[in-house]
Amino acid sequence: MAQHTSINLWFNIFVFLLGCYFAYRLPQRLPRSVAALIMTFSLAIALGLDHTIGVPPIDLYDTNIVPWLTLSEIPTWGMYPIAAYLYIYLFDKLNVKGFFIPFYILCWSLLGTIFEGLAKNFNVFIHKDWELRYSFLVYLFTQLLTFILFRILMNTYRKREAS
Repeated sequence: MAQHTSINLWFNIFVFLLGCYFAYRLPQRLPRSVAALIMTFSLAIALGLDHTIGVPPIDLYDTNIVPWLTLSEIPTWGMYPIAAYLYIYLFDKLNVKGFFIPFYILCWSLLGTIFEGLAKNFNVFIHKDWELRYSFLVYLFTQLLTFILFRILMNTYRKREAS
């Protein structure tokens, strides 16, 4: 168990720091308020799902070896807001429009599923009655919600800036 804890902690720290590095190195593109709300939303979704379907009575999976929140999970929880920021940042930077919006969302959902599979190999997730294909649907739904929230926030921001 100690070896599993160590490998998953190092994996989480590495991914968290790598994500922070990339997010920090990017030029500021999004309004800080929009970025903060997107990041908070993604964390709330992740925590909400993990603490509803990842705990009894449903209990489909555990995160980070133990099924309760520990300090070692901070890098894990930090990955969600950073991933959401990068998702929205690139969406905005690439100026994704029309037919490419669903394609972009599908690609990021697939990327999230692949990353979860990798994280599972490092014991970040211990699936019980959960399969990666379910995760793809969850990522698809949450990426879509994040996209919708981003559009609403940017429209609101632009209206306020214009007035």
